[in-house]
Amino acid sequence: MSDPMEQFKVIFFEECSELLTNLEEGLMQMQSGDGDEETIHAVFRAVHSVKGGAGAFGFDRLVAFAHVQETLLDEIRAGALVLKPAYVEVLLQAYDILSALVAAAQSGSDPGEDYGADIARSMTEIMADANTDANANTNTNAAVTGKEGDTPDSKL
Repeated sequence: MSDPMEQFKVIFFEECSELLTNLEEGLMQMQSGDGDEETIHAVFRAVHSVKGGAGAFGFDRLVAFAHVQETLLDEIRAGALVLKPAYVEVLLQAYDILSALVAAAQSGSDPGEDYGADIARSMTEIMADANTDANANTNTNAAVTGKEGDTPDSKL
């Protein structure tokens, strides 16, 4: 008897192929400076959709990696991070890892325990550095104004 979920996995991997194409195109637009807010939203949605489908099938490593990538993209689209060329480079590397993890899930192969860990760490560091910078700005402004939570924009 065949796996009843197999037909859904086939559809999931077909969708992943389309989503990864959209992801790559969006990242290339962002790299060339042609990406706008909608491009960032589309890139986020592609990663979010891959993650969601992967979770439904128990592809835990794929979900874990996509979660970090999705979180970074969410910070960018929310305006908590200003997109920099270095971030796009990391996101392009993350795209390569995500693509390989999708292929590994599809073939049932194991790319190795630490595969993608360095890029996941780079994405996490970008977010941590941004949060540190944001906290430093808030603390500096609080020291100047005497009010915690003041930011340069809150005075405009």
